[in-house]
Amino acid sequence: MDISIRRAVPEDAEGITRAHLQSWRSSYRDLLPRESLEGLDFEERLSGWRQGLAESGAAVFVAVEAETRRIVGLCAVGRNRAVPESLPGYRGELYALYLVEEVKRRGVGRALFQRGAEWLRENGLVPFVLWVLKDNAPARGFYERLGGMLVGEQPIELSGRAYPEVAYAWET
Repeated sequence: MDISIRRAVPEDAEGITRAHLQSWRSSYRDLLPRESLEGLDFEERLSGWRQGLAESGAAVFVAVEAETRRIVGLCAVGRNRAVPESLPGYRGELYALYLVEEVKRRGVGRALFQRGAEWLRENGLVPFVLWVLKDNAPARGFYERLGGMLVGEQPIELSGRAYPEVAYAWET
């Protein structure tokens, strides 16, 4: 599978939304209630991605399958949304890194992460942080292999329930 990484454009919003929802439904199937995952609203998520793509001070990168031109992964980065309330000193944040199941463990996530981290460095948004569900062992292992340091924990509400999430940070 030939995949390229590029900066997303507004016309990518639908493909990003599809990849985002597919990723959530597969990655969180054992972590979140099935009804919550089945109830994810495409139009609501699409609206959010359209807004996100229009924001300045942030960037979204997509992994695109060459043959089908289908978006199979995405990475969103920008200013740390929690400063100064949580983890002061971390200027940037990796907001999201999602892959459809069939491209996991093929280097696509690493390529997206590296491109997002490069953008954060280029824009003076280092050190940077990301948040991941504490019980998401595969994702946590991935971030640890990329050199992430565990620096915090907080609850997040999803589907009306509190879940612990942890923060990983990179200095450069």
